[in-house]
Amino acid sequence: MDSLTFINLEYFFLKILECVTGSCVAGTSPIVEFLEKIKPISTIISLLLLAGIIYSLIRIRQIRREEADKFGEIIVAKGTAEKKRKKWNQLVDLATSPNESDWRLAIIEADTMLDDMVDAMGYEGEGLGERLKQIERSDFNTLNQAWEAHKIRNNIAHAGSDFTLTQREVRRVIDLYKQVFDEFDFI
Repeated sequence: MDSLTFINLEYFFLKILECVTGSCVAGTSPIVEFLEKIKPISTIISLLLLAGIIYSLIRIRQIRREEADKFGEIIVAKGTAEKKRKKWNQLVDLATSPNESDWRLAIIEADTMLDDMVDAMGYEGEGLGERLKQIERSDFNTLNQAWEAHKIRNNIAHAGSDFTLTQREVRRVIDLYKQVFDEFDFI
């Protein structure tokens, strides 16, 4: 190992500095010749890319304006969550009451809350049953629970006092509604 070979970085950076400052001669290096040849092409490409960026920014701004006009701002009224929670707590109190008519009222009120939630989700129809029919199972994991609870509510509404309820059944149905509301953070 008599001779030591290495790259002289100082010399390399000096040549780059000379080319940048313009003191290098154009015909001295093939790299410099190549850079001189592609300078007009790279300038045109850079200008085209800059124009594309400007066009994209303008178009994004237009799309955002169109979305704002179409959808508007979604404004959630203050206290809406508190009102729903308060209504739910009242429902639970009715469901735990010793009075059977309170149980019926609790289920009917829970079904009304479910109807409000499904309506707020954008499903249309004359009643909750029609709205539930439009929902895809993949969009609504607790759809079976919603249907089961709604059917109990229909039995209460149509059969009246002929439909017998037990405390256990009321708790089960209220729990079905709770599962649905929990999925969508409704209460």
